Amino acid sequence: MATTDSFTDETAATRNVTRTPVQRIPAVVLFVFVATCWGMNSVTMRVTGRTVPPLTVATARALIGGSVLLFVARQAGADWPRKRDEWIGLAWIAFLMTGLSTAGLFLAAKNAPAGLVSIFSNLMPLFTAMLAPVLLNEKISRRVVVGLIVGLAGTVIVAWRAIHGEIKPLGVVFGLIGAGTAALGSIMYKRFPLPRLDRLMVVGVQLLMSSVVLGVLATPENRSHMTFPWQFSLSFVYLTFIGLAMSFVFWSELLSRSSSMQSSAVSYMATVVGVVAGAVLLGERLSAMVLVGGVVAIVGVAIVQLDQLHKKS
Repeated sequence: MATTDSFTDETAATRNVTRTPVQRIPAVVLFVFVATCWGMNSVTMRVTGRTVPPLTVATARALIGGSVLLFVARQAGADWPRKRDEWIGLAWIAFLMTGLSTAGLFLAAKNAPAGLVSIFSNLMPLFTAMLAPVLLNEKISRRVVVGLIVGLAGTVIVAWRAIHGEIKPLGVVFGLIGAGTAALGSIMYKRFPLPRLDRLMVVGVQLLMSSVVLGVLATPENRSHMTFPWQFSLSFVYLTFIGLAMSFVFWSELLSRSSSMQSSAVSYMATVVGVVAGAVLLGERLSAMVLVGGVVAIVGVAIVQLDQLHKKS
């Protein structure tokens, strides 16, 4: 039967099981929410990075966000991970998706222009497209390939204006590590779906595990001159509870309903949201070329999603 939700792939058995509030949210809403959160993250991270070292911020928000999610999950009666496969899956997801990937992109930002870092982050869908057929046995159509390339082209146009200044080879290495481990992390979500566990529990444990990885990497940072103005506090609260905790709960649910390649296209939309938010909130220039790039990126996302709708019709 055809469906208007190109992400959802419910079976009769799934529909007969009592679903959690997150599972009741339409997948298109999950996609838009995650794209918006991740796009806004690029703005709020620039604010927090002015007064506190970036990996210190990343460690603190993973620790606090994970702790809050675990508390809420346990209050709602969610079960702890018990099986060996569950712990293995959570460890891989934490290490790759919110550990190494986060650290890689943060460190890339210290060694390369912002526009180039944005382009690196948007290589994640292409890395996913290369890895998913091998690691997940997912078939990739020509339409999806075209959509991913068009989407990447749009985000390159959007981000190109921000490429200025010195580009250190180390920045390129960190950027590629960030994109590659993000792709591997999304694939681990598919390899270890963890159907027995509530999404709040999954992401809560994931974030606490990744805070250990980030904490180790953040050790060399100089924290002697940190300040906490109200702009930092407001941005940190957003980054922790909405931009990280809730966005990854929704991202985890989205991945459970769609292919890894479809879900990864969210990063293209996030770039568009981030540029628009930067113009509105930080007064950054929004040129005609940026608008054109945004439209191209959205077209790429649409092509990828319409491929799934075509398969179901």
